[in-house]
Amino acid sequence: MPTQRLLSHFHELSVLVSDRTEMHSILAMQRDNWNRLFHSTITMASVTAATASAVNAALPAPGLQVVSIILGLGAAALMALVSKFQPSQLAEEQRHAARFFKRLGADVEATLQVDPRLREDAFSYWERSVTTLHALDRAFPLPLTPIVVEKFPKQVGPSKLSGELDLSQPEIEGSRQFHNNGWTSSAVEDLKHTAQLLRTSDIPHYIEMANNAKIINLILSITSPLLATAGLVLNIAGCPYVAAAITVGSLFAHTLTHALQMGAVFEVYRNCAGYYADVEKLIEQVLRLPVQQREDATIFQQKISILLGRRPAVTPMVPVSDKAAGILF
Repeated sequence: MPTQRLLSHFHELSVLVSDRTEMHSILAMQRDNWNRLFHSTITMASVTAATASAVNAALPAPGLQVVSIILGLGAAALMALVSKFQPSQLAEEQRHAARFFKRLGADVEATLQVDPRLREDAFSYWERSVTTLHALDRAFPLPLTPIVVEKFPKQVGPSKLSGELDLSQPEIEGSRQFHNNGWTSSAVEDLKHTAQLLRTSDIPHYIEMANNAKIINLILSITSPLLATAGLVLNIAGCPYVAAAITVGSLFAHTLTHALQMGAVFEVYRNCAGYYADVEKLIEQVLRLPVQQREDATIFQQKISILLGRRPAVTPMVPVSDKAAGILF
């Protein structure tokens, strides 16, 4: 593919990524507004239903019972809807999507400014960028249905921010002598050590944190609509005092869920794991490229150090005594 044609494809990709960033940013704002609207509506409906039940217990009136039943039914239905779709998590998904697309666009623009002798082979980088674009589209779908990120997955895994690693390509060992782009066996070993730490320490740590957040979120998501339904049944059964108390309890559980934002917390931890998994995959991909097609070794090591939150130009990137590679989060 001619160089100028490839450059035009890169510019088209940059425009496409910028458009994706804008779309996900708008959706993040929209879904955050949904979250606030649902919370306000549920709060008003639950408080009114509990008040009507309490007044009906003191001064029996069929109208008050009907009002409390209707509002209790609406509050329970909305709580179940919120528990199902998790608007706070939906908003957090889109915020992360906008950030990752923005990072991809900035990376493309910055790479094009680098001297061709120092950067990765243009065609290899083009293929990797397009694969990353498609992976982000799959990881953060725009519509709510039918494709949606599972809110309570049975097995929590890191978000997939790039394409699958081609394991058919073996790792290529570095030479003990300097290649013209700086790749030596010591540079390769340093990167392998970093990738190993990411795989065995950083990624499992955030997966465990995400799993804990999922369990807490699941308990809270079941509790609030369950209590609201119990309050509704008690109201119908003619126990207004108890119904009022249970309705207030359901509102407390829902408010706690809203305040803790456990769906968003789960998404944050899952994407932290995905971020480090992406760095580990980037190292593995580069080590499988022919040495002459790789980015300059010093620049690549500095890039990895910055991605991990560490100081660049320090060798080794991760001290031997450290049990985790990343210190960014």
